[in-house]
Amino acid sequence: MTQSLTHGDQVGNRRFIIIGLPRSGTTYLMTLLNSHKDVSCAGELFNPYSIIAHEGPDYDPAKVFQRDHAPRYFLDQFFKEQEAGSAARIGFKLMLGHNLRVLTYLQEMPDVALIYVWRNNRLAQVASFLKAVQTKNWAQTRRSAEMSKRIVATPQTISHYWHEYATMDFLFEQWVKTLPNPQFKVEYRDLFKPGFNAQVCDFLGIGLDRKMKSPLVKQGANRVLDRFENPGPIDAYIKRVGRETWLETELN
Repeated sequence: MTQSLTHGDQVGNRRFIIIGLPRSGTTYLMTLLNSHKDVSCAGELFNPYSIIAHEGPDYDPAKVFQRDHAPRYFLDQFFKEQEAGSAARIGFKLMLGHNLRVLTYLQEMPDVALIYVWRNNRLAQVASFLKAVQTKNWAQTRRSAEMSKRIVATPQTISHYWHEYATMDFLFEQWVKTLPNPQFKVEYRDLFKPGFNAQVCDFLGIGLDRKMKSPLVKQGANRVLDRFENPGPIDAYIKRVGRETWLETELN
């Protein structure tokens, strides 16, 4: 369920950060916001392998090492450069696990708004992660043959990842509640419900752009079990641990 932890009119400046775990909906939200005429949202600036901004990934090791050596300076420079433009709101996507020092800086940047995205259906989240690892494709704007490939996984693999994701989300949520930053928490399914665009625009303190639309396409079958090569053991495991709701259709 979408939950606005603080109201949009408390967003005091132009800066925001999208935070979440892999396959929770952060990329969808980033592309959705980028379709707003008054928003500029970069990619994973602190990705361990590259600096991903509007112009695409920068694989220059020297720049990556420089960023990791002085993340606060890099962060400040990014915001200052972006604020030279015309966008009313400026942000980027920070995945949990990318850079701990950036997270600790949030306490010193209380005006930076945080949008925290999480996913209740851990089976769907893990399936999406495994599919991306298998195909080496983390986001798509058009359909491809790769989408029909089935995932090879065991119940043990599912158990490993979903417990890891659930634990990280649980601990992060407790910590983020202690921060002074304006906060907006949203669950994956609510990203696609009518009215969400207006909610997130309200939080950021900008008018609704009715042309907002993400270019991404869904990469897997809506029924999660249909994504696996051998779904039987996974079906039995999920039912045994009492998570039958994860087997239902996630999105209408």
